[in-house]
Amino acid sequence: MSNRRAVVLGGGGVAGIAWEVGILHGLLEAGVALNDADRIIGTSAGSFAGSYLASNTVAKWYAAQSEGVGQEIAAPWAEDWLDEVEAAIAEGGQEPAAVSRALAAMALRREVASQAERMDVVKSRIDGPEWPDGPLMVTAIDADSGELHLISRDDEIPFPEAVAASGAVPGVWPVVSTGGRRWIDGGCISVNNAGLARGSDVVIILALRTDGLVRTMPGLDHEVDALREEGTRVVVIVPDAGSAAVLGANPFDPTVRGAAAEAGYRQALACAAQIATAWDSADAPLRRS
Repeated sequence: MSNRRAVVLGGGGVAGIAWEVGILHGLLEAGVALNDADRIIGTSAGSFAGSYLASNTVAKWYAAQSEGVGQEIAAPWAEDWLDEVEAAIAEGGQEPAAVSRALAAMALRREVASQAERMDVVKSRIDGPEWPDGPLMVTAIDADSGELHLISRDDEIPFPEAVAASGAVPGVWPVVSTGGRRWIDGGCISVNNAGLARGSDVVIILALRTDGLVRTMPGLDHEVDALREEGTRVVVIVPDAGSAAVLGANPFDPTVRGAAAEAGYRQALACAAQIATAWDSADAPLRRS
């Protein structure tokens, strides 16, 4: 299988889903064929947006952002949650798997919605129960080992559960049990997991955040530098001033979805020529050292 082109979609809550869908819709409308990607790697919010790209349903879900798409559960966005996150990070120290295990333990202690309630929300945001035909992979972290996994249709995990696992923010949404494992959000250490796109000639990254949840660990800049050192052409799209103003500070706020999608769409049209140049360069694969 060719790995010339990859699209990486990072985490960022329900607001981030909308912004990423807006970016994807604008780029596709401008003729940037991101749906020709050889790999689509989604983390948390990016697993939803990535599924739309893999299913060729981006336009449908872009329109839906302004229509109040999907069911919602109020997210417990509170200081005590932030305190517990910081405590778990401190407990794990500098070792990613240890931090992930501490975050999972915190998630299991907190009282949140049930997995069944969360699954109803997830199912309302995807095209159906089957994995998309496109080359989608989603990240999730094993709650017991703390190890990051890249889940695809080959893992025989039902698609809705895989997406729910990728977006199981510790202490906000429930730990997801599926495939004989317990899972938490794939963005717990790296919000974008851009390093998983290694081996591609061109990588387009949609990143709501460029730091990691664990701020003392390498962020997106480190991941991008490592890709470029291997000869990969990388373009990173982050919210511009207009998008950032709409997205606000709470990524779990569903009321901003329509405006966030529109802001992303406008931003995509403004940068489409740059993205097209990079994307099309994969037709002449870059020389690797």
